[in-house]
This record gives sequence, structure tokens and C-alpha cells, in this order.
Amino acid sequence: MPISEKRIPELDGVRGIAILLVLLWHFTGMLVDPSQGDVQYLAWRYLIFGRTGVDLFFVLSGFLIIGILVDNRDSPNYFTTFYARRALRILPPYLILVGVCWLLFKVLNARAEAYFGRELPLWSLLTFTQNWVMASTNSYGATLSGGTWSLAIEEQFYLFAPMLILLLPPRWLLKTLVAIGIVSLIARSAYFYLHPEQMLSPYVVTVFRLDGLCAGGVIAIAYRHSAVWSAIVLRRKALLAALAILMAIVPFYTWSLRSDFSHLAEYHFGHAYLALLYGVILTSVLVWSGKPSTAWLRSKNLAAVGAISYSLYLFHPSFKELFFVLARRGEQLTSPIDIVLLSAAMVSTFVFCAVLYRCVERPAQRLGHRFRYEWPTRLRWDTAAHDNPLSPIVMDRPSRQ
Repeated sequence: MPISEKRIPELDGVRGIAILLVLLWHFTGMLVDPSQGDVQYLAWRYLIFGRTGVDLFFVLSGFLIIGILVDNRDSPNYFTTFYARRALRILPPYLILVGVCWLLFKVLNARAEAYFGRELPLWSLLTFTQNWVMASTNSYGATLSGGTWSLAIEEQFYLFAPMLILLLPPRWLLKTLVAIGIVSLIARSAYFYLHPEQMLSPYVVTVFRLDGLCAGGVIAIAYRHSAVWSAIVLRRKALLAALAILMAIVPFYTWSLRSDFSHLAEYHFGHAYLALLYGVILTSVLVWSGKPSTAWLRSKNLAAVGAISYSLYLFHPSFKELFFVLARRGEQLTSPIDIVLLSAAMVSTFVFCAVLYRCVERPAQRLGHRFRYEWPTRLRWDTAAHDNPLSPIVMDRPSRQ
């Protein structure tokens, strides 16, 4: 069985953590008024770290997608199976969101202008190119679909990664991913240095955000190379030391995000730091997978949140902002009424996404798994006997994986 077919239950918990970080930021940190007291000031100052949940999603996606592609690069139906599964995983909830946004834009009155009035072109949403439109206008566009920039980055990565894995000699893959990540970091920093007025482009343009995806890909390759992975496992103490150092930087980095040099910190080194931080966290989770220390990541509640994390990410702005529109209030967190509205929006989001997962996402995923990678012979990855971590050894009986 390819490694990508092996279920790692802790990864559901990691997804849950990533989406909870994003929700914490969007439902609390970005709405509080820091002038209302010390508690509000601290929430405003430090809950902004929740936005880095997107960086965690990038690292996790890089790990999973590169792993799938590496495991199946020699399959005769490599492209068709990969894209069929991706389409059935991504498109059903996303097209529902696009349809809802389009309808709301058409039917709601001017009171909703702030949320629906800066519509992104429908063609950009349907082609996953909205991040480039956002960069060209220096605006996220309509609030309900503004968060889909990260989805556009991942979809564009899915177009480029399969060809890279297929055409690149395996012995070059690790170095190439490292090089792409470094070039992306340098390009982001250089672009912001040359165009500081374009504050959105370094955040949403694909070529400037590849370091997190590549970090996940590097971990995927290391995880499949028994000699490399054994060396990592043997150096668990060094891994913990690295994790402690990176975690110690979190308060200082978070403070910088609310400072006058926030974009300097974010674009010159911030996203690279987050790719390294979340890469080390993911590596640690894999090293201690199945152990008591990671049992909390295997909890049913966190796994359930992780299962619906994609829909939560897509739809939580819709519910949050719709409640404020219906209440005819500005989006804020300054009074008990706002707490009630946000709580109702949060509960509604979870209920809706749970139903959507049960009725749409899970059936679509099951359909996607009917598309199987075909093999003329059963392969396994021999990572101990070869310098090439991707060298397959042919086994003796036919199979379909």
C-alpha cells in the first residue's frame, strides 16, 4: 500500500487546529476594539496569530499532495485519478459557495454593499484565478469570497506539482523543492521591497507563497526515505529543541504583526518562519504518531472539526457577516449583542458544515475514491537499499492501488 493511502489520525487533529486558529482570528481577534480595556487590547494584539492557520494548511497540503504524487508517479492513470479525486474533494462545497455569493450579490439591497458589493468577477472564481484579480486591484473583493485566495493558490499548485513530480528525476526532487521555496521567499521579499504600496500581492500571489507548500513537500519526501526518517527519529531531542526555539519566537512575531513594520516582518521573513515552525510541528506529530503524547490530536471532537475544516473555512465568513447584516449592525465585538450574534453565527456555521459534509462532501469523497491509481504490478518504495528515495521495487503479483 502506498504511504499516502495510510491514514495518520493525528493529521485530522492538525486540520482541526488550523481551522480553529482561523476562526479564533476572524470571530474575535479582528473584531475587538483595543481601546476598550486591557483584555481587549491583548486579544487585539495577540489573537492575530490565528491568521497563520492558513500557513499551517499550506504546509499540511504540501505534505499530503506531494506525498500522493510521489507514491503514484508511475501509475498509467496518474493525472486522471489525481485530478478526479481533487475535483470531487474541492468543487462541490466551493461551487455552492460561489453560487450563494452570486445570488446574494444579485438580490440583497444596498445595506449589504460592504459585504457583497465588491464582487470578484465570476470567471475568476470559476477558474481559481481570483487571487490574481485581488493582487491587481489591491483588494480582497467581496467579503464572502475574499478568503478563497488561499484555495486559488492551492489549486494553481495542483496544476504545477504533478508535472514537476512526473518529469523531474527523483534524485533532484528534494533539492528542487528546497530551491523553489527559497526562490519564493526571495521573490516575495524583493517584490515588497520594490512595491511597498502593493500590500496584498505578496500575500495572495501564488509565486510568493510557495515556501509553506514546499516545506510540506520536503517533509513528505523525508517521511518516505527510511534512512532520512530514521535519522530524524533518532534525533528527537534535537527536534524538540528546535520546536521549543521556534515556539519561543511566536509572541515576538505575533507582536510584530500589530506594529508599524508588520508587513516588513511578514513578507521579508514571517511566512518563511511560519513554514519552518509548522514544518517542525508536522514533523514532530509524525515522529510521535500513535504515542500517548499525540493522543489529544486523535480525539474524536478535534478529528470531527478537522473533517469539516474545508467547509468551515469556506463558509464561516458568510454566516458571521450575514448575522450582522440581518441585525443591521457593523461587524464588531464591543457589546453583549455582538457576542450573541457571533455565537449564533459560529453555531450555525458548524451545524451547516456538518450537514454539508454528511450530505455533499463525504459522498463526493467516496465517489472520488472509486478512481484508483492503476499498476501493472504491485510496487513498494524501498528507501533503505537505494540512495534514491523514490526507487520502486517490483513485487510478484498484480494489484490495483
